[in-house]
Amino acid sequence: MWMLLHGFTGAPRSWSDVLTRMQPDPPPLIPTLLGHDRRGGPVDARSFEGEVSRLFSIASSLQRPRLLCGYSMGARVALGLLAHRPQFFDAAVLIGVQSGLSDEAARTERREVDAMRARSLREEGVAAFVAAWEALPLFASQSAVSAEVLDEQRSVRLAHDAEGLARSLEVLGLAQMPDYSEMMGTLDVPITLLAGALDAKFSGIAHTLAEGHAHIDAQIVDGVGHNLLLEAPAAVAATSKRIEERMRQ
Repeated sequence: MWMLLHGFTGAPRSWSDVLTRMQPDPPPLIPTLLGHDRRGGPVDARSFEGEVSRLFSIASSLQRPRLLCGYSMGARVALGLLAHRPQFFDAAVLIGVQSGLSDEAARTERREVDAMRARSLREEGVAAFVAAWEALPLFASQSAVSAEVLDEQRSVRLAHDAEGLARSLEVLGLAQMPDYSEMMGTLDVPITLLAGALDAKFSGIAHTLAEGHAHIDAQIVDGVGHNLLLEAPAAVAATSKRIEERMRQ
């Protein structure tokens, strides 16, 4: 049974195209991450580890095999779950993941960037923030995606609350998570790292994390960039189905 974690500015429905192709049975758990629920969902976690603990309480209902998949921010939170209970999950797929920042100067720099983004959300609102977010070079490859799909993604983003997204950055931002790089090498669970070939930064991270570790496999998807849920849902679904079939054997 899968647990799926969406990315920053995403939502459970961000997995829709993947799920249409996967047809998982039983249906997966797809929780809403901190700061992404306008209906008054959980915003009380005050630390990265606090959100991990909350999500693990949800994951505890997973049926075997217990499978975990996260995209971007969701992939980083998924790493936290693997670190929290290393023996609980049977396999994991991490899409566009960073394992943390070991350099304190880099951590400080990223904290300042996320603080600036949180301030922008609070002062200028969600619409202005989303316009700037979608213009980041990281997402340039999405110009090849259909207007209909991009419009659906934008509607998900615009439905969020500015304060919620700001809190998400302050609690779940890269600067707030522990550095899990060394921990990944000690995990006794198969981990598949997915990244788009046009996303040079995260493809490089995937190869680096997989190097020298038999239980970590880096798979690079040709012709797409960072957001594989949007740009290559068929590839995500195919990889996930293969892993589930292998775990059920």
